Amino acid sequence: MILLISGMQTACKKKDVYPGQALPKITAVAPGSGVPGVSVMIKGENFKNVTAVKFGTVDAAAFDPASVTDTSLMVEVPAMDSGKVFVQVYYANGAGYNAAPFNVLLKPGITSVLPLTGYPGDEVTINGVNLDIVSEVKFGAVPAATFIATKTKIVVNIPAAAAGGDQLITVTSASTGGSATASFNVNIAPQVFSISPATAAAGDVVTVTGARFTGASEVKLGTTPVTYTVVSATEISFTVPAGASSGTVTITTPNGTVTSSTALTILVAGLAFPIYDEALSGNWNGWLGGGWGGNKDLSNATPVRNGSYSIKIDYAGGWGSPLQLGGANIPFGSYTQFKLSIYGGPGTTGKRIKIVFNESGGYELTLGAEGQWNDYAISISNITSATSLTAIWLQEFTGSDYTIYVDDMGLN
Repeated sequence: MILLISGMQTACKKKDVYPGQALPKITAVAPGSGVPGVSVMIKGENFKNVTAVKFGTVDAAAFDPASVTDTSLMVEVPAMDSGKVFVQVYYANGAGYNAAPFNVLLKPGITSVLPLTGYPGDEVTINGVNLDIVSEVKFGAVPAATFIATKTKIVVNIPAAAAGGDQLITVTSASTGGSATASFNVNIAPQVFSISPATAAAGDVVTVTGARFTGASEVKLGTTPVTYTVVSATEISFTVPAGASSGTVTITTPNGTVTSSTALTILVAGLAFPIYDEALSGNWNGWLGGGWGGNKDLSNATPVRNGSYSIKIDYAGGWGSPLQLGGANIPFGSYTQFKLSIYGGPGTTGKRIKIVFNESGGYELTLGAEGQWNDYAISISNITSATSLTAIWLQEFTGSDYTIYVDDMGLN
């Protein structure tokens, strides 16, 4: 009987439930809400066999089963729509799971930035999604003072204090903790806005206004360095040196170099006897030779060396002389030089023209760099042995077709 009772007790004993067979249980989720990409700590019991985590129907991001302990695991909120969902932990093959509520918050996103580079103060447009919740826009570490945001667009100006070079634009929502970034380049090289006066002579003081001039190490007029004063971050002044030619102004600072978009026009000093300055002088008695091999325009508006007009000469067919002046009688007297300024059109560098006085002899002039005004002073004795000037030809002497512009022509 005793043996029978003992056997019955053994047969009726309740089956043990081992820890490995118990269902997972979530006890805490921290934080309980967040934007996609935020790390979430899930605490609970019986996690060591968890093989999957989902937010709603979407697999959690950054889930590593090998890092799971029996009481905790880490994941990130996956890319998904905002709203209230359940975060769920699963055993293999769906053998068991547990869930807890979670609130997926909106996250701003950037799809494009226009332009991709700019100077401090320039306007930038950021396109994207959920941008109406953005509370801060930064260029690198510097926040923008103000910006205008809609759901799909932010319009902002680059902060004056933004660091130069490649930076990240960061948009952040304080209400949700979400942020997004995009690459951008801030150009902190100097800028030139204006040059005053636009026309100057040797000895005149010229003022250049712009931005970021602090620390300027060089200022050039054309290719010639000039002595300058950095008045402020937005102003540089210099005195036009003797013998200077018209040209753009170039400023170099530790952060870059800028060349003005317009040229400073320098008046040619000492044209004692002008032959062409805005128009022909009256010494030619109205006689203009018909010439050959091209065309001329005595009232060309651009480019000009000084004032409003220059002479445009189109050489056609080679060896042409479309500009011929005659009918004058100008004693050379104390004049020793023939001066003129020539702007060469495309393909003129190294070409030659022949300056002919009084329809004989002449001087072959090799043209300087094209695309800029070059000033020439030629001894009259190298052109003619005559004692007076009665006619001038400017003849093409390379056998080519091209265009030149002539200004500030006269005797010294």
